[in-house]
Amino acid sequence: MRDANGATAGAARGAWSLLALTTVLALPACKDAVESVPPAVPANLVVTQLTLTSVRVTWDAVSSAESYVLERADAGNPGVFTQVGGTLANPTHDDAGLTAGVSYSYRVAAVAGTLMSEYATPVSIATGLKTATLNGNVTASRTLKADTVYTLSGYVKVTNGATLTIEAGTRIVGDTTTPGSSLWILRGAKIEAQGTAAQPIVFTSARSAGNRAPGDWGGIVIVGNGIINRTGATISTEGPANISENYAGGNNNADNSGTLKYARIEFAGYDVSNGAGQELNGVSMYAVGGGTRLEYVEVLSGLDDSFEFWGGAVQGRYLLSYESGDDHYDWSEGFQGKLQHIVAFQSQRLVPRPGTGTVSSDPRSVEADGCDPGVTGCSVTTTGASEPYSNPTVANFTFVGTGALGGFPSDGNGIVFRRGTGGWLQNGVIARFKGIGINLRDAWTDSLHTRDSLGIKDVILAENGQNYDAVGSHFGQETKFASDNHRTAATSAELFVANGLNTTSLDWTPAGAATSGGGTLPAARAAGFFGGTMDNTTYVGAANPAGPKWWQGWSAYAVN
Repeated sequence: MRDANGATAGAARGAWSLLALTTVLALPACKDAVESVPPAVPANLVVTQLTLTSVRVTWDAVSSAESYVLERADAGNPGVFTQVGGTLANPTHDDAGLTAGVSYSYRVAAVAGTLMSEYATPVSIATGLKTATLNGNVTASRTLKADTVYTLSGYVKVTNGATLTIEAGTRIVGDTTTPGSSLWILRGAKIEAQGTAAQPIVFTSARSAGNRAPGDWGGIVIVGNGIINRTGATISTEGPANISENYAGGNNNADNSGTLKYARIEFAGYDVSNGAGQELNGVSMYAVGGGTRLEYVEVLSGLDDSFEFWGGAVQGRYLLSYESGDDHYDWSEGFQGKLQHIVAFQSQRLVPRPGTGTVSSDPRSVEADGCDPGVTGCSVTTTGASEPYSNPTVANFTFVGTGALGGFPSDGNGIVFRRGTGGWLQNGVIARFKGIGINLRDAWTDSLHTRDSLGIKDVILAENGQNYDAVGSHFGQETKFASDNHRTAATSAELFVANGLNTTSLDWTPAGAATSGGGTLPAARAAGFFGGTMDNTTYVGAANPAGPKWWQGWSAYAVN
């Protein structure tokens, strides 16, 4: 029994030793097997657009991963992936330098030591513009991005002291199916829309080129805390009932409602009164203070006025009004602003979108009012007018009309002064107006001219129906400007607009007589303009004959 038991125990010990040896020998093989398992494939690969030319790629972290490899392919070579971003330690990467409008695919793999996972299933994205809708009130500050086209639907009002910032290159289209769709910047709020010559900000019709028309949408309305000369506790902006805003009671002509720079406003305007004179314009500015700046701004083919000012003291330079439905520049109710290097051009009578308004019976380059006695809170009599008088300063202007275009109103005048306005206009061109170049309507406005509160000096008049008021009609007879350096020319306005009147490439550089004859602005008029002074020029008109063409790169010319 002992031998047998001893043999049995020995056999058992031998078997255990063999098992232990086998286990020991097998351990390195198991370790190699563990090390040969690659990390898991990254999950939840997501690609989101940041800008027109950049995206953000994210994925879930893999616990065993030490780094990641991200690859990209584009639509031109959809199966050819190239690594981007180098060795990535974190599960995210911003990929820049893409081409807008191109489809890209991304895939990612996890890396641990010398092992790499399979690639995640590729995810694609087409770079390009996103879309969004603006409606209702904007009560908190907001930024509109250049990678998105925004549809402005209905009466959108920035209120509650908010600032609406708009990036360079952003496009905002008016909802043509909602009449009067417009952007309102209310008292205390601001707009900061600062484009560049290469990337202007464009407010335009939602309709395609060739199908657009004046009145497609309602334009931009700004209400500030500036001073007006119209009295009353409640004075409403033009606009539909329950939409108009009170602009009475402002007391700060330095108020700041923001900036419009390198911006175009196209095919805007809306008649909210069925022909009763209540319209939205390209840019409507009610009691807007001089801290507000318009610089490199074009209003193109609008239904009513391009730029209209009710009181306040806005400052503007390098402004372009092309083919207005009514007046190019219109001021009233005590406007005190300063404008320099401005253009108004008209070659035809615009036809608005049906149902949005009617054609104007009296379109002008400038309609200058003190205060309209036809509305409450204004007065003009033989002994006085509402104060403070409208008294802006306008320098270096080029105003070109239609010539003797058939069907264009005979009241299509160059500049109309009336209703007790003062002001100072210097170094300009007034040409090709079917009616009167300079029209001074009433006795009180004439008295302001006589007292040097209204001046128009150093101008060239050419090819107007008549340059001045006829004796016995109004008050702007030629003899009243005998000491103001007015020059008349029988030659065409083409002498003042290089390349003629070619609307595919208008060039506002002056030529001929317009390259000289500019006068020095009174110091008080020139002071306090964009943090400095207005330019004193030796030329007349909106452009320096030896300077940069300030309208190039961002302006446009179209009527549909």
